[in-house]
Amino acid sequence: MLEAISQTWISAIIIYFYSSLPGNLLKRALRPIHVWVLFVYGFNYWQNLFGLLAKISDYMSVLPTYEWIEKKARESKFLSDPHVKRLFELSQDKTLFEKSPDYLAKLRRDLLRSSLDFFARNSEFYQRMFDSLGIDPKAAEVEDLAKLAVPSDLLRGEGIEKFYIPNKDDGGYVFRSSGTTGKDPVRVYRSPIELLMMTMANANLFEYVYGHFLEPGKGLALFLAAEELKNHLNFVAFVDLALQYKKIPLLYGMDLLPESSGGPLWKRLVPNKQRILEFIKSKKEPKLFFSAPAGVHLLSEQFGNLGFLKRIAYKIATGAPPINLGRGGVIVTGGGSKGFNIPEYGVIVEKARKVFRAEDPDTGQEVPVPFMDVLGMTETLTAHLDKYGVMNKIPHPLQEVFLLDPKTYKPINDYNVDGILGIFDPMAITWLEVFIPGDIMRQVPSERYYGREFIYVRRLTEDEGWSLQRACGGTLEELMIKGGKINAE
Repeated sequence: MLEAISQTWISAIIIYFYSSLPGNLLKRALRPIHVWVLFVYGFNYWQNLFGLLAKISDYMSVLPTYEWIEKKARESKFLSDPHVKRLFELSQDKTLFEKSPDYLAKLRRDLLRSSLDFFARNSEFYQRMFDSLGIDPKAAEVEDLAKLAVPSDLLRGEGIEKFYIPNKDDGGYVFRSSGTTGKDPVRVYRSPIELLMMTMANANLFEYVYGHFLEPGKGLALFLAAEELKNHLNFVAFVDLALQYKKIPLLYGMDLLPESSGGPLWKRLVPNKQRILEFIKSKKEPKLFFSAPAGVHLLSEQFGNLGFLKRIAYKIATGAPPINLGRGGVIVTGGGSKGFNIPEYGVIVEKARKVFRAEDPDTGQEVPVPFMDVLGMTETLTAHLDKYGVMNKIPHPLQEVFLLDPKTYKPINDYNVDGILGIFDPMAITWLEVFIPGDIMRQVPSERYYGREFIYVRRLTEDEGWSLQRACGGTLEELMIKGGKINAE
C-alpha cells in the first residue's frame, strides 16, 4: 500500500514539473523528452492511482450488510474448489451439533488435511513452511498444529499480511482488535465468503448454546455499544451480522464521541437513553441484551440502587425495574472488563438477576435470567460460547481447539490441567488460521458434541507472552527469520 502511494506521488510530481517548465524555447528544446516523460509517467500515475483506489476498495471501512455479503460470497472463485465448497456446506449444517465427539474429531482431521493441501496449492509460502516443518498436508495430524501455531502478537499491524494467500478474494473486510493493551492492534482481513461462513456458523452455535431456535424476524435486541464499533470489533460485527441473518431488529444503546475527544474507542462511548428506554419498554419477545460485563454491572447498579420515589417514577415511565426480557430473554456478555473495576462474573450475574426478569420460552414460567458469555478474538472466525450454570465454553464443531503445556509447548490431552490456548479454524481460507491468542484455559470432559468444554483461566503475562514467541520458533525459525521478521520472499 505504501509503495503504491509513493509511486503515485512521484509520478504526479514529475508530471507537474515538466508541465510547468518556463519559456517556449526551453519547452521546444525539451519537447521529445517532455512528451516521453508525460506519456510514461502519466501512464504510470494513472496506473498507480487506479491500482491504489482498487486496493483501498478491497478493504471496506464499513461493515457490509448480510445481503451484500451473501451475494458477493456466491461470486467467489474458490466455490469451485472442492475443499471450500465442502466448508461452505458444513458451515450451514446444524446437524453437526448432534454428532458424536469421535465423528467430529475425524471430520476435523480430514478438514485439517484438506486445508493444508488447499494452502499448499495456493501459496508457495505455505509450501515452504510445510516442507521446512516436515509436514505432509495429506497425512497431517492434530499434533502438527503446535508446530504451525503463531502467537497473536506477531499478527499485529501489518504482521499478518505475509500469511495471506496471493490470490485471495477481494472486496472483503478488515477487523481489528480494540487496542486496550496499548499495542498496535491486530488487523485481519476477511473475504466475503469467509464472512458468510462466519455468520452462519456463529448463528448456529449461538442457537445451540441458547437452547432454542430463534425465529426469523421475532423479538428485539439491544447492544450496549455504539453502532460504529461494528466496523472495528469482531464481537460487535458477529452479533450484528448474526441478527441480520435472523432478521431480528438490533438497537445500539450507546453513541461514540468524536475522535477529537481523545482516548481509545471504548473510552469514547456514552449511553443513548432513548434507545435503551425503547428496548426496556418494548413488548416484543424474546429480548436479547448484549453487553460487556461492565455494562450489565453498571445498569444493574443504576436500577438496583434507585430510591423509593425514583423507583416508582421509573416504574410508571418505563415499566422497570424489573427489566422484563420476556419469553426466551437472555443476557449475552463479551469483550472483557475494558479497564473497569468490576466484581467477579458470578456476582454480576447474581445482581443482574435482581433487576432483569425472563420467562421460559416454552412454558412462560419465570426463570432466572439466562446468561451467555462470548470468548471471541479478532483472529478467529467463530467464537466460544458458554451458558452460565449450564455449560462451559464450547467451540463450533468444525473448530479445532488445543492446549499446550506452558513449559514444554507440547499438546496437552489431560483434563483439568491449565494450558495455553491454541485455535485452528478451517473456515478461514485467506490465511492458515492456526494461532495462539495468549490465554490460559482448562479443558474438562463433556457429554456434548465436542467431548470437551473449556474454562477460561487468565491471560498470559507479558513475560510469558515473550517466552511463548521465542518458543514457537518451530514455525518462525524454519521460515528464515531476517531482521526479526519472517521472510516471505
